[in-house]
Amino acid sequence: RKFAKIYIMKKLITLLFIAILISNTTKAQESHVFADYSMLEVEFYENGEGELKSKNITSYVMGISSIVNLSERMDLIGTAGISKGFDYTFISSNLSLELTSNFNLSLGGGLYNIDDKRWVTNGLDGEQPSNLEFGLNFGLACQLTETLGVSVRYNIIEPKEDYENGSMSINGLAFGIILK
Repeated sequence: RKFAKIYIMKKLITLLFIAILISNTTKAQESHVFADYSMLEVEFYENGEGELKSKNITSYVMGISSIVNLSERMDLIGTAGISKGFDYTFISSNLSLELTSNFNLSLGGGLYNIDDKRWVTNGLDGEQPSNLEFGLNFGLACQLTETLGVSVRYNIIEPKEDYENGSMSINGLAFGIILK
């Protein structure tokens, strides 16, 4: 129990450090916090071996984003966050295109450090296993008021690949709120 508290504190301190670093280095014109409810389809091997299992897992994500305006209708968004339910931390970068004054379409990628105990990597083709994954996401955000918005996003953290080589996958839909 004591180790779990230390582990959670380390994750929170890391997230805070990344958030401060992102906000200071990007000269952000705007920042906000967000919370997502994610429905993930996770394919993994129990204890890293045996038969491939597919489970739908609910995960809760919290994070901070910094926005830099690139042009009149395009922004660069840097994000850092943490997920519980299926445990991972991430940093990502997205391009956001303003469709209307209230709707934005975004596309981006990020680096995910997967800490979940169910995610036991084997390494493919003799490579060393790693819990770091590069993922993609795309979504739509709607600004309801000056300080409140909602979002829907599809995340492809680890795409479905070759099952014979022991490949696992994480994909899912996230619904969220954005507070400025």
